[in-house]
Amino acid sequence: MQMKWRQLGRRFIMKALVLSIALAGTAFGSVSAAKARSMAAASAVSFTDIHGHWASREIVEANKKGWIRGFPDGNFRPEQTISQEEFLVMIERVIPSFPGHEPDSFARETYLSKAEGRWSYGTYAHLLSAGIIPSGKPTEPLDRLEGARLMLAALGQQSEGEKYRGTKSRFFSDLPVEEEYQVMTVYPAYKLGIITGYPDGTFRANEKISRAQAVVLISRLSQQIEDLFPGQVSEEEKQGMRKTVASFMEEVMDKQRIRRYDELVSYVKKKELPASPQFLREHFSFMNYEVYDFVRFPQFNELIYYAKIGNGKYRMTVQYYSGEPGGSVDRTFYLSSTDGKTFQLIGKDE
Repeated sequence: MQMKWRQLGRRFIMKALVLSIALAGTAFGSVSAAKARSMAAASAVSFTDIHGHWASREIVEANKKGWIRGFPDGNFRPEQTISQEEFLVMIERVIPSFPGHEPDSFARETYLSKAEGRWSYGTYAHLLSAGIIPSGKPTEPLDRLEGARLMLAALGQQSEGEKYRGTKSRFFSDLPVEEEYQVMTVYPAYKLGIITGYPDGTFRANEKISRAQAVVLISRLSQQIEDLFPGQVSEEEKQGMRKTVASFMEEVMDKQRIRRYDELVSYVKKKELPASPQFLREHFSFMNYEVYDFVRFPQFNELIYYAKIGNGKYRMTVQYYSGEPGGSVDRTFYLSSTDGKTFQLIGKDE
């Protein structure tokens, strides 16, 4: 099931999905994340103020990998509160590179105007297409709730929050189950191991995050990326997976403009398209309704995670901004292949 979160703390909404796909996407942003990591790693220095610090090992490692930068005076300032823009740049350096695309006028005005003229504007614009969107101003301190939300988006795991809708389980003494937005953000982040609570049983959602704590968080983010998306998927396989899904979506939704489920099933069968009945049920069952809301599918130039999860079975998760009212969305596709070149679209449990 697909889950979309309205951005910036608004209520969660479940919407059926319809597509406006564009296969071709142009690279967006002045410097790619991969290049930024390379540049940062090449200029890595030894910080003068982390000796004996509890997070010194993580800071040194993150510095070597090009995830972080210090200050001109040679300090890292580990106990200084990190800003939202600083944390966003860290995330961009950790996640896989992706082209992204130009935002529409609404998204630009709503989410990018606050970063206009800032050194971080390129990062804001780049990550917007992936639906990784800070809620406050760039210079505002990052709190633990916001950090958890951004990392869930960066992992393509926001939909995990749906598991905790209406839950009666209480993980933290200071996080009432009635606070649904916080519960659906904090609980999955906690279960994934990217953020923890305190020994006294509290979470402290509004507590500000230090630069040292931020380094620990992105280190966990990096580890979770490896754990959640296993297997060595070659570039050829990635290209084949992406092309198979995107081509199918473009064919049935844009070219044929199919909007009824029975028509879709008939067309797929007639044209012998590489999609199983279970795949169609999982991704297009909304077409069975007489009326449904329009929320865009990805353009497939956003943040994409690939995994090889079995013998000839693959998983592809796309994290993207779907426009309003959908907001930030993660959507997962399953594929099979016997040769790593030709792919079939299948259901999750096939």
